[in-house]
Amino acid sequence: MIRIKKITIYIAFILIGFSFTGRVQSQIMWIGVDGSSVYSWFSSPKLDELTGEKDIITYSGWGWNIGPFIRYGRRPFVFLKASWTRTYSELVIDDPGDEVYFSEDIKLDNFNFTTKIGYELLQLPMFKIDAHAGLFIGKAMLFSGESIYFDTGDFERPQWGMTTGIGFQFTNLVFGLDYNYHFSQLFKPIELDGQNYEVGSKLQTVSFKVGVMF
Repeated sequence: MIRIKKITIYIAFILIGFSFTGRVQSQIMWIGVDGSSVYSWFSSPKLDELTGEKDIITYSGWGWNIGPFIRYGRRPFVFLKASWTRTYSELVIDDPGDEVYFSEDIKLDNFNFTTKIGYELLQLPMFKIDAHAGLFIGKAMLFSGESIYFDTGDFERPQWGMTTGIGFQFTNLVFGLDYNYHFSQLFKPIELDGQNYEVGSKLQTVSFKVGVMF
C-alpha cells in the first residue's frame, strides 16, 4: 500500500513537471530579476607608456550586481536589463619615478542599461543553453564618502561598452557567466603641467549571475 502511494506521488510530480514544461515551451516573453557576483579591474596602459613605468594606476576588486530584465523570443531572443553594480575595490597609484604611492579602498557604483541579442544553442524540455552579446550604456559614481584624490566628476560620462556571455536555464531559474568591456575610459584625462594625458582606464568585469524569470 505504501509502495502504491509513493508511485502515485512520483507520477503526480512528473505530470506537474510536464504541465509546467509545456507552459515554459510556449512562452516567448519573460520578466525577471537576477543578481551577480562581480570581479572588476583596470590598469593604466597609456599613462604607463608615457612615464615608462608599469601599472602606474591599478584597480581591482569584488562586488555585486542586481537588476530587473525583460527577455523576448527564443531563436534569436532580445534581452533588456537595467542594473546597479557595486564593487569594493582597491585603487593603487604607484609611480616610482615621481616617488608617489597611494592606496585606497573605494566603493564604485555603476548604473547601466543593457541590450543584448541571444540564441539558444541547446533546447531541452526543462534545460537550455544560450549565447548572447550586446551593448550597454550608463554612468559610474563614487558613493564612498571618503577623502581620496578624485570624485564622481572625474569619471567619463557616459560609460559604454560591449557585453558577451553564456546562459543556462532550468525551468524558470537562470544562471550565467558574463564579460563586460568598457570602450570608454573610466577616468577623464589627467592634467599635468597644463597638458591632458589619457590614463587608458578601460574597466572590465566578469560576473556569475543567478536569477529567476516568469
